[in-house]
Amino acid sequence: MRVRLPWRVAAALSLVGAVAACTTALIARERGEAAAPFRNPYVVPEDTGARVPGTYFLRRAWVQITRNLDATDVPPTVPLDLAALEDQQFAVSWLGHASMLVRAGGLWILIDPVLSATAGPVPGFGPARLAPLPITPDALPHIDVVLVSHDHYDHLDRATVRRLAAQPGGAPRFFVGKGLGHWFTEEVGTGAEEFVWWQARTIGDITLTFVPAQHGSGRSPWHRNDTLWGGWVIAQGDDRFYFPGDTAYVGDLFRDIRRRLGPVHLAAMPIGAYRPRDLMRHEHLDPDDAVQAHADVEAMRSFGVHWGTFQLGDEEPFDAATDLAAAVQSRGAEGFGLAPIGATIGVHGAADAATVNMPLAPADLKPVRAGPALAQGRAR
Repeated sequence: MRVRLPWRVAAALSLVGAVAACTTALIARERGEAAAPFRNPYVVPEDTGARVPGTYFLRRAWVQITRNLDATDVPPTVPLDLAALEDQQFAVSWLGHASMLVRAGGLWILIDPVLSATAGPVPGFGPARLAPLPITPDALPHIDVVLVSHDHYDHLDRATVRRLAAQPGGAPRFFVGKGLGHWFTEEVGTGAEEFVWWQARTIGDITLTFVPAQHGSGRSPWHRNDTLWGGWVIAQGDDRFYFPGDTAYVGDLFRDIRRRLGPVHLAAMPIGAYRPRDLMRHEHLDPDDAVQAHADVEAMRSFGVHWGTFQLGDEEPFDAATDLAAAVQSRGAEGFGLAPIGATIGVHGAADAATVNMPLAPADLKPVRAGPALAQGRAR
C-alpha cells in the first residue's frame, strides 16, 4: 500500500505540516531575532538553539510519500475496552503517539488530543498516521478535562479539539500552558484555563499539576515559544501518573519533579523522534534517555509513548521499541516496558490484572505491518 498523490504536491504540503509538527523548526536564534516570551527552565550551554534545517523536512516528506506500508513495522493496536477502563479508579489507555485517555476519580481526562489521520496544519497532509486508533472519536465518553502539553501539531489537533468542544453535554475544560488560551478562543471558539509551571488545580480528589519540560512551542516558524510548554502530573491521593510532554533529557528536571511532587507510580515516557541525535537531543528523549528519566523520577513503572504512530524522526517507526529493549538491558532497568495501542494500564498496579494490562518487556512487544493494520482499523 503506497501513498498515491502527485509527489510535488504531497512533498510540499507534507513539508508544511512537518515544519511545525513536533520539532521547533529553523534556526531562529542565529538570525538574531528578538527573544521569545518563554525559555527553557534549565540552561544547557551546548544548546545553541539551532534545530533541524529545511532539508530535513524535504527528506522526511520524501520518505513518507515513497513508504511501502505493507513493509513498515509499527506497534500493534488492540480495541480499547472502554467498559474495563470505566471500572478503574485510576488507569490510563494509550491512544497512539502522545494521546491518552485517563480514568481518574470518576473523571474522563484526555491528554494531547490528536485523533486525525495526519498531524499538520492542513487536514489530510503532513505526517500520516501509521497505526490505527483503538477507538473511533465518536465512541469516546464525555470528556471532562483535556490536558495539552504544548501546541505542536502532533500534540494539539484543531479538528480534534473542535469536535471535543462540540461534544453532547458541553465542552470539556481545557487546561493549557500560558499564552495558549488565545488560540482556543480564536480557533476553537471556547476558553481554556492557562497554567504556568508548577501550577496545580484540584477537581474532587484529583490534582493536576503542570510541570516543566525542556522543549519549545510554535505552530509556525514565525511564532516560536510564544506559548508555554510542559508536562502533566495527575495525582489521586498518593498515586501519581506523569506524562513529560516532549522534552530533552536534563537530569535536574526529572529529579526536581520527583523532589517537589513525590515518586511516580506510572509514567508515560516519550521515546520517539530522536534521530538525527545531534539535532534532536535538545528537544526529545531517546530510549536510553527515557530509561534514565524513569530512574530519576523514581517511577514504579513506565511505558513508552510518542513513537510508532507518526514518523517524525529519521528512525524507522519500530526502532524505538528495539532501542528501548537494548537500553533497558544495558542499564539493568526494571519496570520500563511497552504496551499495544489501546491497552489499559493501572496507575498504582493494584488494579484488577484481569482487565488492566501491565507494560510488556520491550522485547516482548511484537510489531505488525502498517498496511494491514490500517486496513483492519478502517474496517472496525
